[in-house]
Formats: sequence, C-alpha cells, structure tokens
Amino acid sequence: MFDADEAIATPTKIFFVSMLTRDINLADAILDLIDNCLDGALRTFEGKNCDDYTPFTVNLLINNKQFTIQDNCGGIPREVANKYAFRFGREIGDDRDADEETIGMYGVGMKRALFKMGSESLVSTRFKDDSYQVAIPSSWLTSKDWSPLPIISHQASDKLDFNGTKITVENLHPFVVREFETESFLDDLRKSISEHFTYFLQRGLTVNLNGIAINPAYVEVLTSEDISTPASPYVYEETVDGVLIRVVVGVNSRIRKDEDEDEKGHSAKSTSGWSVFCNNRAVVVGDYSRLTWSPKLPRYHDQYNIITGIVEFKSTDAYKLPVSTTKRDLDANSDIWWAAQEKMYEGMRMFIDYSNAWKNHDSESRSKAWEAAEPMSAENAVKAVSKRVVKTADSDLVYFNPRKNDAFPEPSHAKLSSRRITFSRPLSEVKKLSEWFFDIEDEKPSRIGEECWLQALAIIEKKEGGAK
Repeated sequence: MFDADEAIATPTKIFFVSMLTRDINLADAILDLIDNCLDGALRTFEGKNCDDYTPFTVNLLINNKQFTIQDNCGGIPREVANKYAFRFGREIGDDRDADEETIGMYGVGMKRALFKMGSESLVSTRFKDDSYQVAIPSSWLTSKDWSPLPIISHQASDKLDFNGTKITVENLHPFVVREFETESFLDDLRKSISEHFTYFLQRGLTVNLNGIAINPAYVEVLTSEDISTPASPYVYEETVDGVLIRVVVGVNSRIRKDEDEDEKGHSAKSTSGWSVFCNNRAVVVGDYSRLTWSPKLPRYHDQYNIITGIVEFKSTDAYKLPVSTTKRDLDANSDIWWAAQEKMYEGMRMFIDYSNAWKNHDSESRSKAWEAAEPMSAENAVKAVSKRVVKTADSDLVYFNPRKNDAFPEPSHAKLSSRRITFSRPLSEVKKLSEWFFDIEDEKPSRIGEECWLQALAIIEKKEGGAK
C-alpha cells in the first residue's frame, strides 16, 4: 500500500531492463563481460603495478543454444555479490576499485550484458575457498517486484576448480541466435576483442573464442632508443585534473618496404589513423573520422596510412575519462578530451607535412630512414623519447617535438625532378575547395592546390592498382 498523497517514483522492471539494453550492441555487451574479468584480475594485484597477465585466461563459448564466459581472474567475493554485483547502478559513496584503473562507472555492465543476450542466466564463482552461484531466472525478469536474488553455496561436487567466475546465458533472444549463427559476427567479435584488449593481450592475457586464441592488434609507432638516431615520434604527456593525458604521433611499420611478422606469422603492421585508450582499453582504433581527425587537417587519404596517432587517458577516477557507458565510444563533450585536441592536431599536422616531404621519394629510401627504429607502444615511446627531454623538478610534463629536435629522417637532397605549377582560379571556387578539404573557406591557396594534387594522384594510383 502507499499513501494517497505520495507519488510513486520507482521504475518498473520491464521499462528499466528494456531501456538498459537498448543503447548497447551485442558485441559491446560481450566486451563488457570480458572487461569485468580484467577488473577481477586487477584486484588480484592488490594495488601493485603489474603488467604480467600471463596467468589469466578468459574462455568464450558461443553457439545458438547458449553463451558461456569463464575466467580464472579471482572470483567475486560474497560480500560484493551480496551488496553490489547484482544491483542496478552504484550508490553514492560506493568507492570500490577507487585505487584501480578501471572504466566501470555505473554498475550496470554485467546485468545489461546478460539481459541483452537471454532471459535465463547463471553466475557461478569461487573466491578463495568460498564457492557459490546466483541464478537470474526469466520469472524474475517478468515479475513486477525487485526481490533479492538467492545466493546458493555450492556443494563440494559443484565447486569451481579455480578462483574465477563462470557465467552461462540460455534461452537466448531470437536476434542473438541469428547473430551467434553468423560467422561474420564472430569474426567481427574477434577483431573487436583484439583491438579493445590489445594492451592486455600483448602482456600475456589469453582470450579464447570457441577454442581459438585471439591475437592482439598492434597500435605502435616507430621509435629509436638511440639518441644519436633521428627517428622519433611527437610526444606530449601531462597530468590534468587527476588524469594522465598521453599523445603520441609518429610513423608506423607501413613505412617500411617489408612487413614485419610476429612469431605466429601474423602481420605486425601497426594500425594507422587515431586510436584512443582509456585505462588501457581501446575506445576507438584506427579512426580518421571527424571524431578524431581535426577539421583543420586535410581529409584523410591513403598517403597518410603510414601515420599512427595514439591518445591515452589514465585515472583511478573513471568518471573523468572521456568514455561512454558502452565503453566503446568517446564522450566528445568531455573537458579532458578537449584538453588533448590541440596536441593531437599539432602532432598529426607535423607528420602530414612530413609525409608530404617524402611523397616524391621511393619506398626503399623512405624505409631505410627508419630502419634503426622499433615499433613501440605509446608508453614505451614516451620512455624512449624521455631520454632526450629536459624535465623540470616541479613538472610532470613530457613534450618532444621531433621537428624542432632534428628527429625527422630527412629525404635525400638528390630529389626527383620537379616542376612548379602556378595558376589562378575564381575566388568562389577556391573557397568551395577550401571548405571541402579543410572545413574552412580561407585556407592558404598553396595548401588547397597541394591537397587537390594529392587527392587526384590517390585516385589514379588506386585505379592503377586495381587494373594490375
């Protein structure tokens, strides 16, 4: 019963669940569950900085009957299950993981993922010697009340053999069955896992999808640790309002004549475009849309596929990170995202100019200029470049401009023959092209002409390549 002078303000369960799952796609829901596994692994480090994830394995089994994810990442303490893990959202003052670099903020990830896939779920876990399970039946989802879910201790024969968690979802929704039966969905999921968790995969984490291990994507720039070798990326690193911002822009292994391969024979050619990481999880990878590609830059085309830009944000306060609730999209209105924009533009503009300087030179000489450099992550590139940077005691700023520090391998003076082209066109046409390429109407005519030239050559080269 309720008082006639009170207005009911609690949400209905069916509304809450349906709206909760509507704004996340199926693949992102699965990534959210893997992310929970990693949060468990992080807790096992107990605040210690550890980059070795070799002990941890996540197994995914996906078919048209059920979805299963199983990990050995420490399990869920009973107190967490009792108070937090199965609640919808976090209470004010809930400071769990306050010392960990996670990206979980709202306390809805696991539940949203389970409800996205099906109507019957079972969570079995073992934390130290405590082994138990929590079932979420379809009857609970369809009932009106928000009754607590029973925590049932395992009998000896039902206990997991490891500290970890196993989640099974059955009675899959029809659209989920269709997706799970489609090989293209599984291929896209493998790609998303390889990109989103590349940091952890490169540090030993094993993720198996239907028995096949997933290899990491590579988001790296070529960097020389030898300070006498002029081959370095643009680097900016500083802590702003409790968030470490790291921007690294450079050339990748595509600049080399031959592709590198890892020990398993997979191409180690680094991803081009912009990649953005929040607490080591990739939010976007290889992007060159207006989300990351400054409108002041020329439009992206194939000439720039040798350039990789990496932005990293790290903080123990996940609310400050520029990431959406799905964890796979940027919050472009975030103040901390805007704080990185100027440096992103500066670094990318520098390497676009650099690629223009090399465009009339053969790939072999261009490759040779970077032969002493090694592919590195943004973090390792900063460490290498820091040897060249003079830091003040009262600042954590690391800033390295390769152009100002003679760290660009310059093209040979024996340039190919060239001709200067000069002509005039109506101002209205100049403004139209300026708007098209740069989103402003008053870009320098020389840059507009050069961009027209590059775009035309790119079209010709693509046609020639297709004709071979």
